[in-house]
Amino acid sequence: MAAAMRLREEAAILGAGWSRKAGACRRKRLCRSIHLCTNVCANEIAIGGRLRSHAANPFPCPRGCTVPPMKLGSCLIVSAALLTVFNARAADVLPLPFVVPAKVADVQSALIADQAHLEGFLGVRIAANERNRLLAIDENRLLEGFRKRPGRQPWDGEHVGKWLHAATLAWVNTGDPALRAKLDLVVRELLKCQLPDGYLGTYVPEQRWTVWDVWAHKYNLLGLLTYVRYTGDTTPLAACRRMADLLCHDIGDAPGQRSILEGSPHVGMAHSSILEPMVWLYRLTGEERYLKFCEMIVRAWDGPNGPRIVTDLNAGRGVHQVANAKAYEMLSCINGTLELYRATGDARLLRAARAAWADIVAQRLYLTGTCSHHEHFHDAFELPNALQNVGETCVTVTWLQFNAHLLALTGEPAFAEELERTAYNHLLGAQQPDGAGWAYYVELEGRRKPFSQDLTGHCCLSSGPRGVALIPTFAGGVDAEGAVVNLYDRGEMRLVLRDGRRVTLRVDTDYPLQETVRLTVTAAEGSGDFALKLRIPAWARQASVSCNGLHVSASAGAYQSLRRTWRTGDTVELRLPLEPRLLLGTHGNVGRAAVLYGPLVLAADDRVNPDLKLGTFQLYHRDIAALKFAVVPAAEAAALLPNTPVFTVITSTVPEVPHAPRQHNLPLRLIPYANAGANSPFQVWLPIWL
Repeated sequence: MAAAMRLREEAAILGAGWSRKAGACRRKRLCRSIHLCTNVCANEIAIGGRLRSHAANPFPCPRGCTVPPMKLGSCLIVSAALLTVFNARAADVLPLPFVVPAKVADVQSALIADQAHLEGFLGVRIAANERNRLLAIDENRLLEGFRKRPGRQPWDGEHVGKWLHAATLAWVNTGDPALRAKLDLVVRELLKCQLPDGYLGTYVPEQRWTVWDVWAHKYNLLGLLTYVRYTGDTTPLAACRRMADLLCHDIGDAPGQRSILEGSPHVGMAHSSILEPMVWLYRLTGEERYLKFCEMIVRAWDGPNGPRIVTDLNAGRGVHQVANAKAYEMLSCINGTLELYRATGDARLLRAARAAWADIVAQRLYLTGTCSHHEHFHDAFELPNALQNVGETCVTVTWLQFNAHLLALTGEPAFAEELERTAYNHLLGAQQPDGAGWAYYVELEGRRKPFSQDLTGHCCLSSGPRGVALIPTFAGGVDAEGAVVNLYDRGEMRLVLRDGRRVTLRVDTDYPLQETVRLTVTAAEGSGDFALKLRIPAWARQASVSCNGLHVSASAGAYQSLRRTWRTGDTVELRLPLEPRLLLGTHGNVGRAAVLYGPLVLAADDRVNPDLKLGTFQLYHRDIAALKFAVVPAAEAAALLPNTPVFTVITSTVPEVPHAPRQHNLPLRLIPYANAGANSPFQVWLPIWL
C-alpha cells in the first residue's frame, strides 16, 4: 500500500500517470507485483502502467511463479465464480489527476470501474458486453471512415470514440489483456489518421465542421481522454490538444470564426455537446483557452437562433419547449453543463439541470427508465407504448449519465433510484441478451426488439455498451462520512475512503430475485470508524437492516447510515421485501396495469405463454394478491426460457362478443422487461378489467 501511495504521489507530480518502479513478485493465490512499465513480470501485462495477473497469460514467469493460465472461454453466461476469480486479479487503477481542481467537489465520489466487480443479474450482462461486443467488434470498421474519408454515414466518426470510452472502462473493470491490446491498437491507428492541422474527423475538407463533424470530434475527445486518464499513456493527449486547438481556432464568436451553432443539427445542440470533453481537457491541461471555448458555447446558446438551454430551463420551460426538444443532444449538452459547473461553480448550470431532471421525471419518463419517442421530448405524459421509435438507446444511456452526474454532485438518493430503474430495465432491455447487439429503439409493447450488430446502421450500437460499462462506477461510492452502496448486485466493492483507508465490501445476494442482501466488511487496518450508507429503494417500504444481528430501523427512499467502528468480519443484513406491485395506468395507459417486482418491470411474452396470446386476456382485479402472483420455481422457469426468471399471475379471457362468459384463473407468465421480446411479441402495460 505504501508503494502504491508513493506511485500515486509521483504520478500527480509528473502529471503523466505511472512512474517506473520495480518490486518483488509476490505469489499468494495469484502472481502479482508492483513493478511497472518496462520492469514487469512477463506474465503480467503492464501496458501504460496497468498491472494484470499472469493467469491470463500462458507464458512462464521469469521469477519462478507457476500458476497455470486460465481461459475464460466463450460462454454466453459467465459464472459468478469465474467472474470473482478474474476480477480478483485487478491491480488498483489511479486515474491521471486533473491539473485544475474542481471548484465544486462531488458530494458522492463515483467509483473507478475496477472498484466494483459485479457477478449477479447486472454482472452477467456486463461480462457479455465486454466479451461479445467490445472485444468482438471489427476495429477496421471503427477506423474505416478516418482512413478513407468521407465515412459511410454522416455520423460514422462517433463510433470509435464511443467504443474507446466503453472499452477503456470495461478493461479497467476486468483487466482483460486482449481488450487492452485492442484498445492500444485502435488508439495507435486512430492517431495515424489525424491531419497535420489537428483535424480528426471523417469529412472531406469542403464539408468540415458541418452536420455531425464536431459531434464526432466530441466522441474522439471523450474516448481518447478516458484512455489517457485510466491507462496513464499520455501520448494521445497531444492529439487531443491539437483537435481542441483547431476547434478553438476555427469556431468561436470572434470576427472570422464560425459560430458553434453554424451547420449543426438540432438548433446547434449537436455541435455544442462538445462542451463535456472540452471541460475535461481544460482540467487536464490547465489551458485557459479551452475553458473560454466552453464559456463561449454556453454564451452562444442565448444568441440569435440559439437553443437557450440554460436560460429556458431556469425560466420554467419544460424540456419539450427547449430548442427543438431533441432528447439525446439536449441531455448531452446538459451533461456538459454539469462538468462546467464542477469546473466553475456557476450555480445557474446546476439549477437548470435540476429543472430538466424534475420535468422529465414528473411528466416524460417511461416506467422502464427511458424518455422520448421519435427521439424528441413531447407534451406531458405523451408516452406511447407500441410505437417502433420509443426510448432511443442513446437517450437511455445519456439519461443514465445525467443521473450519475447529479448523484455525484448532490449525493441525493433519488438519482440513484433512477439509475437502478434504468439499468435493470430499459438499458438491459435494449441489449441483446448475449451482449452482441443493441436495439435502436425499445418500445413497451411490440412484436420483438430489433437488435443489430452492424455499425452501418444507428448510433445506439455504440452508445449502449457505454451505458453497461458505466454501471460499476455508480454501483457504490464514497462520501465525506464513509462508504455508500447504491446497487445490490452480488460481488465485491473495494473502496478507498476520503482519508485513504481501504474497505472491502463483499455483497452476497440473488437480488433482485431474492430479498436478502448480506454485506461483509473487511477493513485494511483491521478496524475503523466510518459510516456505511445503504440505499433503501423507494418501493421497499418494509425494508429492515441488521448489523451483527442487531436490528436498525430503515426508511424507504433514503440512505440508511450505519456509523460505527467497523471490524473485519462485521456483517450487515439488508432485507428488501420483494412484494409484487400492481401499478394502475393513467393518461394514455388508462385501462391498463403494469406488474413490478422489486426494481424489475415485468412483461408478458409469447415465448413463455404458448397457450395465451397477447390481446386475448385481461387482469381482472386491482389487488395484486387477488391475482395470485407467484415466482415460478427455477427448474420450471429454465425449461420455459433458459437463464430467465419467470413469474405468474392469473387472468381471464376477453369475450369475443359482449356478455359472453369468461374463462377465469388462466395463468399468465411474466418475465423481466430486460429479457422480454428478444424474438417474440411482448407487452408491459396489460389490459385490466375495471
